[in-house]
Amino acid sequence: MAIGILEIQNLVNAYRALDYLSKNAEVKLIHERKKLGGRLVTLVFEGSVSDLQVGFSALKKMYSDSKLLKVAEVVPNPAPELKYYFEEGKFK
Repeated sequence: MAIGILEIQNLVNAYRALDYLSKNAEVKLIHERKKLGGRLVTLVFEGSVSDLQVGFSALKKMYSDSKLLKVAEVVPNPAPELKYYFEEGKFK
């Protein structure tokens, strides 16, 4: 089990990334956070290391010509303390 943290500029790109990952990898969205009125969006996914790495690699390639994708990192075997912050209502 792993978590993937994705930070992307603007809400529409976040929807595109969520749609892509949901269709092409076995992942589950466990947390979302919008800042600056939706101009910066953080999405946190849960899934296997390989699914997250493949999905995030494809997203990095998709956004390679722009500066919209800020972070796309996979954390394999996250500590329980880290996952605690992504539980509903804990990290707002």
